[in-house]
Amino acid sequence: MSTSTEHTEPVGQTATPRSSIWIGFLGTASLVAYTVLFELVRTLVVNSFGENAVVQFFNGPLRWLSVLFIAAAATYALYRFARGYRTKMRTARDMDLIAGLIEPGPALADRRPREAAPPRRTVAALDGHLIAAVLRDLPVHDYETVALLAVLNAIRDTPGRLPLAREPSARTAARLLDGLHRRGILAGHGAQRWCVRQVPRLPDRATVTAGPQWAAALTALLHHYADRAGRWAIALESRRFAVGARRWFETEEPYLRALVDACAARGVDFPPAAVAHLVDIGNALDVWYARIGLGENGRGVADDLCALPETDELNRDLLLLRAGRLTERPRGYRPRRLSTSLAARWEHQAALRELDAGSPVLDKVAEQLETAWWLLPRDDVAGEVCALINLAVVHIRQGRLDAAQDRLELAESLTRAGLDPDGRAQTHETMGTMWWARGEPRRALRCWQLALTAYRVLDDDLGIGRCLQHLGSAIVVDPDHATLLLPTDPPLTRTEALRQATGWLAEARRRHPTARHTEHYAARAHSQLRADRGFRDLLRSRLRTPPVRIDQWPASVEDHAHRPQDLR
Repeated sequence: MSTSTEHTEPVGQTATPRSSIWIGFLGTASLVAYTVLFELVRTLVVNSFGENAVVQFFNGPLRWLSVLFIAAAATYALYRFARGYRTKMRTARDMDLIAGLIEPGPALADRRPREAAPPRRTVAALDGHLIAAVLRDLPVHDYETVALLAVLNAIRDTPGRLPLAREPSARTAARLLDGLHRRGILAGHGAQRWCVRQVPRLPDRATVTAGPQWAAALTALLHHYADRAGRWAIALESRRFAVGARRWFETEEPYLRALVDACAARGVDFPPAAVAHLVDIGNALDVWYARIGLGENGRGVADDLCALPETDELNRDLLLLRAGRLTERPRGYRPRRLSTSLAARWEHQAALRELDAGSPVLDKVAEQLETAWWLLPRDDVAGEVCALINLAVVHIRQGRLDAAQDRLELAESLTRAGLDPDGRAQTHETMGTMWWARGEPRRALRCWQLALTAYRVLDDDLGIGRCLQHLGSAIVVDPDHATLLLPTDPPLTRTEALRQATGWLAEARRRHPTARHTEHYAARAHSQLRADRGFRDLLRSRLRTPPVRIDQWPASVEDHAHRPQDLR
């Protein structure tokens, strides 16, 4: 945290326009007023100098100028309406996708990790059993019941889809499951879970994977988990479902990662639909890894997916980008929106790499981030907000605080309708840093309170840890700030303020172990508490030792400027 209030703003226009420029210029009421005034002036000039040849020459074109202004305003209004309608429909579609999700409950305090499935046994008596052979050659061998039923349904229905084939058997997937259980092919493996216990020697793997049943079973399995993971990834950005989505990913992420890894290691040709579902699982895991602060390839998922030869060129470039192996900006694709989005992500990633270097050239980083912002599709709100926040961080490091404020105000306006709640929280957090650098600590504290309140709703540990570090270190710097964050009845003392700050810093270390400066400010707080030992002797025994966990949360602040849409 910096206590400096110095900043210099270079003279000249900022490259990223403010959000209100076109709205102000093409606003309906103001444009009509300007047009009426223009027509009045034109009429007066024509009436006064009607015989002048120059006036007559310009009178015709000027008459159409006001019409062009009105047409431009109408076009812009239609564009804004269409964009708002698309955003509203996309939000409604996302809410429909997650409306039926049932959130997992909190984990037990002594929860045990999921046990690994026991090894399979090869049984000669099962030779020729096609379903058992398909289950043998799928990438994973333990399933939840609903996924296993989907796989068995796909196997059962495959013959009925083949040309000149008879109708499929009347046996349902549930009866197939029961029969496989009786023969010992499947065994229970926990509550509502199954594992493959016995498999045949024949037919061999090459024969099975070349058949339609295996392709259908694999596609059904991947579709099931791609659909689930995609829905929970959307829920992760919803205020209502964020906590449940976090619990779901914490439980299922190891299985999803193992599924992707097993598919990448198979060394066989996958159906195109199965590859698409694998990419969807990778996209959902990418959202989860971003939420918990891991790199895009932190657990090797992008590397695994790059090993699949059947991915199309666009997805391959995206996977190479996540794996850090895309060395040059990708070329143009169709549709153009996806092409520019991928190019923007490449520019953004290159800027962050430069920023993480030992001595970054901040002007170059800012230029790359601006390029990324311009390339992003206008309906990619989360991408825009991310680029604008990082651009504001660079401007703060440059000392260009007015430019940083401009970027953050634009990011805040983009999220005001309820889109990207996590990005809005991070906008407020960065805005707090900007106000602190300006020398306005009360504004900074209010922004950090807004961000902390939003992060707690979203159950974002990293964000909560950062905000607690900001607030705790602010109290260590000046304990008088504590009266803005803690109850003052009974009157708050300096010692109690510092004690609460040590609890916040301890909680920040627990939720965000890699956060910088927490140890420094915690040591300063402990030093000040030791200096106030005479006052501490008057405290009750439970207050003598600074807390190692949070004792009292900072006061919450509601975001009244935020207008949520539906349940988001």
